[in-house]
Amino acid sequence: MRTPTPVQLLQIWERGGSASAAARGLLLLGCCGDAERSAAELAALPLGRRDALLLELRERLFGDAIDAVAPCPQCASTVEAAFRCSDLRLTTPADDAPTLAHDVSVQGMHVRFRLPDSSDLIALEDCGDAGAAHTLLLERCLLAAEGDDTYGLSTELQAEIAEAMAQADPQADLQLAFRCPDCGHAWQPLFDIAHFLWQELHAWALRQLREVDTLAQAYHWSEAEILALSPRRRQAYLELCAP
Repeated sequence: MRTPTPVQLLQIWERGGSASAAARGLLLLGCCGDAERSAAELAALPLGRRDALLLELRERLFGDAIDAVAPCPQCASTVEAAFRCSDLRLTTPADDAPTLAHDVSVQGMHVRFRLPDSSDLIALEDCGDAGAAHTLLLERCLLAAEGDDTYGLSTELQAEIAEAMAQADPQADLQLAFRCPDCGHAWQPLFDIAHFLWQELHAWALRQLREVDTLAQAYHWSEAEILALSPRRRQAYLELCAP
């Protein structure tokens, strides 16, 4: 994986301004210069493999340590948590290729399915109903079904498939452990690395633009010249022109 330059990151941030979290995740992976995978191949990666790559990218860009906050669902207090990318990485991008097809049997039906990927998430973006989105996702991932179809894609069968998916790709279903210090409520929110990393990129991009604006006004340099400065030199110039 190649670490993107500041110019490349700003270009990705600009392109992804109105994109969904799934599309933004693909933009981030695309800027890493993974020459072995096309855009279509990146979109077809199982979500766990995608998330492992995004965790590696996050560590390259902003380091291993992560500070997160979440509102307590019980009392609405802001709860802080500190953890590391390495704590969340259950698989690595160098792991063997994941199994393409998985099987589950229930109620006389034998079903073969694949794991969800980014293209599935993008296809579900217009689904306003969570139940309909869940059913559509399972239908998209269904490869074959044999046996007694009396029940069709029943609720029980859907639950079995969803459970089998979670077991086959645990990296795609990361949950954090939060406990509110004010009321003691404990809960496990889902950690979406694509969304989290984009929020960090957004904050970083705004800082870059503010610094470019400050130095351009002070020294009349171009954006490209300012972005080419090392972080240490840029900070030194910012301190020199500070009021």
